[in-house]
Amino acid sequence: MAGKSVRIRARISGVGSVCPACGAASVRVHSRYERRLADTAAGGQETLVHLQVRRFFCQNGACPRVTFAEQVTGLTSRYARRTTGLGETLGAVALALGGRAGARLSGRLACPVSRSTLLRLIRALPEPSFAAPRVLGVDDFALRRGHVYGTVLVDIETRRPVDLLPERSADSFGSWLDSRPGVEVICRDRGGCYAEGAARGAPLAIQVADRWHLLHNLADAVERAAARHRSCLRDEASQPETAPAIQPPAQGQRANRTRYRHAEVHAALARGLTITQISRALHLDRKTVRRYATTPDPGDLCSGTRAVQPGLLDPYLPYLHQRWDEGCRGTEQLHREIRARGYRGSLRTLRRHTARLRRETARQPLRQRPRQRKWPPGSSPRPATSPTTTAPPSTPSPADALNSPPPAPWSASSPACSCTAPAATSPAGLIRPRPAPSASYVASPPACARTGQPLLPGSPCPGAPAPSKATSTGSR
Repeated sequence: MAGKSVRIRARISGVGSVCPACGAASVRVHSRYERRLADTAAGGQETLVHLQVRRFFCQNGACPRVTFAEQVTGLTSRYARRTTGLGETLGAVALALGGRAGARLSGRLACPVSRSTLLRLIRALPEPSFAAPRVLGVDDFALRRGHVYGTVLVDIETRRPVDLLPERSADSFGSWLDSRPGVEVICRDRGGCYAEGAARGAPLAIQVADRWHLLHNLADAVERAAARHRSCLRDEASQPETAPAIQPPAQGQRANRTRYRHAEVHAALARGLTITQISRALHLDRKTVRRYATTPDPGDLCSGTRAVQPGLLDPYLPYLHQRWDEGCRGTEQLHREIRARGYRGSLRTLRRHTARLRRETARQPLRQRPRQRKWPPGSSPRPATSPTTTAPPSTPSPADALNSPPPAPWSASSPACSCTAPAATSPAGLIRPRPAPSASYVASPPACARTGQPLLPGSPCPGAPAPSKATSTGSR
C-alpha cells in the first residue's frame, strides 16, 4: 500500500501465447514491459495493478503480424488502462446515471473518471439485440422543428425505445417492418405516412390510436367547437329578443391565402394524392396538410376563434396600474411587490409591460407646474403689487400738464455710476438684494455710489479713480 492506493505487482507465468490474428501458438519471446491497470476499489481505496507482460514473435510466416503482446482473459484488453471488471462497473454507472452524476458517484467509489469518459463508454457498448416487439408504438420527433423530423419506435409492453429512424416517411417505416416480422399491433397517431408504411411492411397487423393522441385530438375538437359556437353558450336572459347576427367571413390576405390552400389540398385529395405527396408538392408540413384535409369548411381555419389563454401577468394588472398611477415606476420594485403576491413569471415579462406603460404615459400632455423663485437666506421676497392699486396709464389733460412740476434734468440716456462700490453682504457672505426703488428715488437724478454726489450729463463720475500715467501716455 502506498498512500491512498493499493498497488499490486504481478506477472504472467504461462509458457507461451496465441497470436490474435492467425491463432498460431508461439513461445519465442521478443521483449517484456510493464502495464499499469486501474482495478475496482479494495477496502475503499484505489487499486492499481502493475502487470509484467511479454511480447512474442509470430511463428506463422504468412501472418501480417510480426509480434504480438499476450493478454489475460477477463483482466486485460488491447490498449486498455483499466481492467475488464472496472470497465463493466463504470459502464453500468454510466447507463444508470449518465455523465455528470456518474462522474460524482465514481469519485465516491475510489475510481474517479470524467463525464466524457463515461459517455465514451456508453458509445462503445455494443447495440443490444432484441426481438421484434408484439405491440409497437410509432411517433415522430423533431430534429429541427418545422424542417427535419425523425421516427421513434417503442415497445409498448416494456415501455422501452426500440429504434430511431432518421426520417419520417412511409418507405423507411415499411422497410423496418419488413426486416423485423412479428409485429401484431401498431399503435400510431393519425399520420398518413405511418399508416402507409404499416400497410406495406405489416399488412396483417392491427393499427390502433394511442390514448394520448385520442385525448389530445378530442380536446382540440372540443375547443374548436366551443369557440365556433361561443354565442350559443351565453345566458339567454341577457340576450335581446332579436335574430342572431351572422358573423361575416374573415377577410384579409391571410384569410384569402388560407382559403386558397384549402382548395388546393382538397383538389389534390380528389385526384387521389396522399398527405405525404401533397405536403411535398405544396411545400407544407404534413400536419398542416392534414388539418386542411380534415376541415370541410375553410371558414373554420380563418375564423380566428382560437381561445386566448390568460397570461401570468393578467391577475396582477389592476395592482400594477394602481401602483403606476401612484408614481411607482421602478420595474424591479414592482416585480418584488407582485412576487410577494404570488406572481411566478419572469422579470422580462414585466419589463415589456412597463415599457408599454411608459410609451402610453409619454403620449399624454404634461401639466406645467408653476416655477417658484428661491430667495437667498436672510432676505424677504418682494411684495407683489395688488391689482387694485395698479391703474392703467392715462393720457394727461392740458390742465394737468400746466399744474405738473417741471421734468427732472436727467433722462434714461444720463450716465451711470462707473465706480466699483462693493455691494452690501450678509453675515453668511450672500449678496443682499437691493430694495425696491421708491417714487422719490425714481424721481431724483442718479448719484455716485461712492461719494453720493449727483451725476451730471457730460461729466465723469466724481468717485472714479484717476487714470494712470502709462494709460494716459498710451492713449496719447
